[in-house]
Amino acid sequence: MHIEILEEDSPPGADDITAGLREHMIEQTGPLPRIPLTLLLRDDGNRVRGGIRGNIALCWLQVDHFWVDEALRGQGYGSRLLDMAEEAARVHGAIGAQLTTSTFQAEGFYRKHGYAEIGRLKDRPPGHDRIWMAKRWG
Repeated sequence: MHIEILEEDSPPGADDITAGLREHMIEQTGPLPRIPLTLLLRDDGNRVRGGIRGNIALCWLQVDHFWVDEALRGQGYGSRLLDMAEEAARVHGAIGAQLTTSTFQAEGFYRKHGYAEIGRLKDRPPGHDRIWMAKRWG
């Protein structure tokens, strides 16, 4: 046996880790679906100006990436994207949503939308905190 340290995005063998974990989860929870979810905010020129990427898994929406172009912030696009992602998750039986943000990002935005802090990692990066937030609706 030997251990490799690989510093690249998707090295050979990385998918085997995900598959092994998924198999273990199915053994423990049954075959709950994992549904990828992407919402794209496009301008009239079809350029992506914002969106959400995540998954509906284990009965929860996991928001992995959420971005709105700075020029469009404060105009309701973020709220519409989040509302639509939550509704898509509800349709698939999700009982809530979870995400992480940082103290220099959108903590107030998520609180305004009913998310509560459920964990915090101090100094990630130094001088800021990483915040784990969730909202349960079901």
